This record gives sequence, structure tokens and C-alpha cells, in this order.
Amino acid sequence: MSTPTAPSLKTHFTTLAPAPLVAHITDSTGHAILSTSSSVSQSQQLQSLSHAYLSAHDTACRMGLGVPKRITVETVRGAVVMQTGTEVDGAPHGDMVVGVVLAPEERMAEARVASWGVEEVAARVGRVVAEGRRARG
Repeated sequence: MSTPTAPSLKTHFTTLAPAPLVAHITDSTGHAILSTSSSVSQSQQLQSLSHAYLSAHDTACRMGLGVPKRITVETVRGAVVMQTGTEVDGAPHGDMVVGVVLAPEERMAEARVASWGVEEVAARVGRVVAEGRRARG
């Protein structure tokens, strides 16, 4: 009897944000970890959004507002951007894994659900990064 093969994290990630939604995960330095982006240009723009999240996160913490859970941006062009950040446990300097979901405004409910899934994947990636650091440490 054969055992079913578990889907890879990348396959699971791809199913979280079916087109026209786009999902993207980066580390604190802006390096893409997982992405459903269809072009280099779009990937670079999503990385810029990740940097913006990190700046907003840092500012909110420094101002004593607490740790942001999620940032949602609606644009006049009819797009929605949902961002989340997961801190990497035991990492120096508060390293994070940042998740971004981009969607048309009329798909906001789907973007919210996708954002929760992306946040879960980002947390799993963060745990793997933390385990790797402990193993090297």
C-alpha cells in the first residue's frame, strides 16, 4: 500500500492565491522566498511593498502603537494589497518573513482568506529559518 505524498509547500502556496490574486513572501532583506508573481517587474514591485510593510511595522513599534498584525491598502485604481509579517523566533535584529497578497478590489474577501493562508505559510517558513539558525549556531 502506498502512502499519499504530501503536497510541497510551493504547491500549497500556489493554491492559496489563484489568478487574478498574487501572493508573495520575502524575508527582511527583500529576497523573494515564494511567489505566484507572473513577471520580474511585478515581483520587484511586491518586494517594494514588503519593504514598505517593514518600515510601517518598525514605525508602529517605535511609536508604541503595538505590533501590527496586518496592513490593508485599497487603491483608487481598484486594487487591494494585504500584508502580514511574522517574526523569526530567535533571530537577531527582529528578522521577519513578510507576506503580500495583491488582488482586484472586487476580490477583497478572497484576498483576505488568501492573506490568512499566506500568513500561515510565512510562519512555517519562519520556523524553518529559525531551526536552520539553531542548527548552525
